[in-house]
Amino acid sequence: MHTEDTRLLAAVQWVTIPVEIDERLIEIAKHLPENWRELPAPPSTRDFGSQWVMQARSPVLRVPSIVVDGEFNYMLNPRHADFGRLKIGASAPFSFDPRL
Repeated sequence: MHTEDTRLLAAVQWVTIPVEIDERLIEIAKHLPENWRELPAPPSTRDFGSQWVMQARSPVLRVPSIVVDGEFNYMLNPRHADFGRLKIGASAPFSFDPRL
């Protein structure tokens, strides 16, 4: 989540949810829109994700992090036929470190 309003971080009860994913279910994003790193996020990135969901190519899509070079985010598609193969754990409370 990206926000400059830190009040939002305290206004919501956040949780983490662990997910175990078989690597064979992960699609690695290729051919991202040229402007994918722009802030605010351009419509082309939303369109990219929407196409991935509609085409149901995979239950998980790995995309590069815009915040940390060399790190990745994983998008989940609950509409994909293989989504049930993901092992979703129990949620646990989460709070943001105020130093961030």
